[in-house]
Amino acid sequence: MLTKLEDQILLTVWRFKGEAYGISVYQELEKVTGSKVAVGVVYFALDRLEKRGYLESYKGKPAAVRGGMRKKFYKITQEGITELVRSKNANDNFWKDFTELSPSS
Repeated sequence: MLTKLEDQILLTVWRFKGEAYGISVYQELEKVTGSKVAVGVVYFALDRLEKRGYLESYKGKPAAVRGGMRKKFYKITQEGITELVRSKNANDNFWKDFTELSPSS
């Protein structure tokens, strides 16, 4: 089962269609959720998701503005997509009994 952050990171990487790198994922998470998260937490989760087989990474071309260093890009694997669907279905099952939900409930 994915944590909420892992779920959001996988969705973000999927949104970038194989062109996601750590900082872009971090910035998109903050933009979409409106919440702050530590950059290190994002990188740690990306690494964990890759080790679990939900993401794969590759190195981009060296960039002069990065001192010749190459960005590490991420793309979602079929296993990652399968896990996202499983996570969505589980969340949908939890929410199906709530026909009305408001902040004052």
